[in-house]
Amino acid sequence: MTRIDTYSMKQFKTFKMRKTINLSITLLLSVLFFSCNTTSKAVKTTSETSAAVVTQKPLENSLLWKISGNGLEKPSYLYGTIHMTCNYKLSDQLAKAFAETDRIALEVDMDDPSLQAKMMKGMMMSDGQTIKGILSEDDYTQLAGFFKENVGMNLEMLDKMKPFAVSAMLISKMVPCETPGSYEAEFMKIAKEQKEEIEGLESIESQMAIFDSIPYKDQLRDLVKMAKEGLSESKTEFKKLTALYDKEDINGLMNMMTDSEEVTGKFKETLLDKRNQNWIPVIAKKSKEKATFYGVGAMHLAGEQGVIRLLRKAGFTVEAVN
Repeated sequence: MTRIDTYSMKQFKTFKMRKTINLSITLLLSVLFFSCNTTSKAVKTTSETSAAVVTQKPLENSLLWKISGNGLEKPSYLYGTIHMTCNYKLSDQLAKAFAETDRIALEVDMDDPSLQAKMMKGMMMSDGQTIKGILSEDDYTQLAGFFKENVGMNLEMLDKMKPFAVSAMLISKMVPCETPGSYEAEFMKIAKEQKEEIEGLESIESQMAIFDSIPYKDQLRDLVKMAKEGLSESKTEFKKLTALYDKEDINGLMNMMTDSEEVTGKFKETLLDKRNQNWIPVIAKKSKEKATFYGVGAMHLAGEQGVIRLLRKAGFTVEAVN
């Protein structure tokens, strides 16, 4: 490990202690939900859903879905989370779903004691690439100044880190509260209170590898754009996303991502579709073993390749719980 790599890891821990940035896996998961600005196009309402996203009747507005049928002895539940929020709430329906299930499965096993180390290892760019080496001198200077102003840290200390990890350090600046929480963290508390297992649908290594399949140059282009526009646009988009989430408008959330001309829209198949497809046999197996509560990012629910429709295609009955 190089001196810069070691220093970068120490800097991350320092920021955690100072509460300048939350270094938990929740923050990195949030990049998959709020990866970059979506300012290029307006958000469509559910009634204006584009044909490219939904060719069937739009799904109901609901974050909680019951999974039954197809040989299941007891129903499991699927919930669409937001990875960073100021407004966590445990509804009666959500509490009932927890009571009726015997374990919790999140996108990754956040109870894995080696999670932090694996996550840190997966943050580094491959083949010795660096942020400074990829960007032009002008773009690097712009991004470095923006990063210093908003995070209070020199970008050169993170030069070998994947751009998405650098993006993660800016996510907390978009949330309109000082100490944002997450549904995943709250779900873990409930699991421990109920003495239930916490499992994952995919490994942290596979999740970190997603950002090796998306060109670093593309990731950096969106970061530079953010630096040039300032955080105000990103904060506005964050507000739109959370408003859709609060209305449980999973179709609107999917439209917002698909209509984006940024990384999130261009690489939807990598960020969502392929992962959703990989999760279906895992969900089927776990649900047949025991009643399971699944918590995944709300962007994964809707759409033709969303978890809800894919589970239905696999023979399960998936119904909204309102």
